[in-house]
Amino acid sequence: MIMEVTCAILAGGKSKRMGRDKALIPVGDRALLSRVYAVAEEVFSDILVLSNLHTHLDKVRGPIVKDVIPRQGPMIGIVSALLYARTTYVFVLACDMPFLRKDAIEYVLTAAHGEDIVIPKTEKGFEPLHALYNRSCISPLLSAIERGRMKIPDIFPLLSVKVVEGKEVFASQGLSIFTNINTEEDLSRAQSLIG
Repeated sequence: MIMEVTCAILAGGKSKRMGRDKALIPVGDRALLSRVYAVAEEVFSDILVLSNLHTHLDKVRGPIVKDVIPRQGPMIGIVSALLYARTTYVFVLACDMPFLRKDAIEYVLTAAHGEDIVIPKTEKGFEPLHALYNRSCISPLLSAIERGRMKIPDIFPLLSVKVVEGKEVFASQGLSIFTNINTEEDLSRAQSLIG
C-alpha cells in the first residue's frame, strides 16, 4: 500500500442536468460534498477540493483550489490535482457519490504497486473519479487535453494501468458506490435510501 497519497475531491462541475450546485445539495443530514469529504477523512490526512465555484465550504478543512486550465471537465480536475498535490500519488473522487465507502477506497489503494493509474472497472466501464493517479500522468493528460481527447482511457496506452474489480466492495445498499447524482430523480432515490 502506498503511504503518502493526497485525496482530491472534484467539486467544480457545471451540474447542467441538475441545474444547481451538486456539491451543496443535502442528502440525509449533510451536503453531498460534506458526505464525500467525511469518508475521505477516514482514509487520508491530506485532502484538496478542486472547485472553480467555491472559496469556502462548510466542514471542509483542507484547501479549496481552482483548475489550472480555464476549462471544465474531470480530466482538467485530475491534472490540476496532480499539479497541486505535494505527494506523488493522488486519489481522485467525485463530490457527488453519496454511497462512497472507506473500504472501497482502501481496496483500490492496496492494489497499487507502482502503477501510473489504479482504476476500478464495473460492467458499466471504468470509474476515473474513484481512482489513483501518479504524477507521471501529468504530461499525457496535458497532451490529451490539448488534442481535445477528454476521456481518461485515451491516455491508458501511454501509462502502466492496473484495473481493479470487486463486486462486493463496490456496492452499498444494493447500489454501486459509483452512483452519482445528476438529476432530481437520482437525488430522490439517494434521499430515500439514506433518509
